[in-house]
Amino acid sequence: MKPLLQSAALQTEFEENGFVKVPLLSASEAERLLVAYQAVAAAHEKINIPYITTSHSNDSALITHVDGVLQKVIAPALSKVLSNYNLLFGNYLVKMPVTNSETEPHQDITFVDETEFASVNVWVALQDTNEENGCMYFLKGSHHLMPTLRPTHNYPWAYKNVKEEIKKQAEVFTAKAGDAFIFNHAVVHGSFPNRTKQPRVAAVIAAYPSDAQLLHYYLPDGEKNKVQQYSMTKEAFLHFKKGQPPAKGVFLKEVNFDFKQLSKTEFDLLRNKKSKPVSLFSAVSKFLKES
Repeated sequence: MKPLLQSAALQTEFEENGFVKVPLLSASEAERLLVAYQAVAAAHEKINIPYITTSHSNDSALITHVDGVLQKVIAPALSKVLSNYNLLFGNYLVKMPVTNSETEPHQDITFVDETEFASVNVWVALQDTNEENGCMYFLKGSHHLMPTLRPTHNYPWAYKNVKEEIKKQAEVFTAKAGDAFIFNHAVVHGSFPNRTKQPRVAAVIAAYPSDAQLLHYYLPDGEKNKVQQYSMTKEAFLHFKKGQPPAKGVFLKEVNFDFKQLSKTEFDLLRNKKSKPVSLFSAVSKFLKES
């Protein structure tokens, strides 16, 4: 796997833990993006859910506009940190000041063939974040526990039955405005609810290796195992509507896939490195390699 980070030390940390924290933007750059959010705040907050991303709007014009705003500031900064990568799209992330705004432990969707490549999210704090307003937590090394396939939008998540164990073992990370977490889409992470009286605004941009094929996996409603694989472009993702197959993606194949959900015992064994999920790895690898 080619290094994604220019710093060898950061690359080693990223490979081991599944994420790194870096000072990405200056305080004034973070403030610039926070101010820019006000022009699109109404369009986001009218979605009226506890945790809002720009892509929740299903409005390609809004998504394209926000992507342009974020890329102007974040892309130049990332060029000093990442290597051999393409940027995908940017979103504002808004955690509303309501009790049910916690983001439960999860993994992000699969964007590349993870037997060969690692894609990432770059999560940027635009305000100081802490446990009170919804900072991040990560389960270190969880991208190594077992290979998973993560389609949209409803599928049997591998760690659904051990969320409380994950919360106990995860590590909490506060951030200053301008700090960024660069994390593998396969690492388990989440964030606390926003218990303040103001929305907590952050930004995120996805990135993937420049020599990787960009992919999307879709599990149709009513299907348990039959997953569709699509070749994607940034344009296809900008027009992607949640809950639907990607209209601008190119269908590649359809394969049956067995989604395994871990018990607490299995999770503990994996965390203690006493078990190797060889059969599941083989299933994922076979799925990704079939033509």
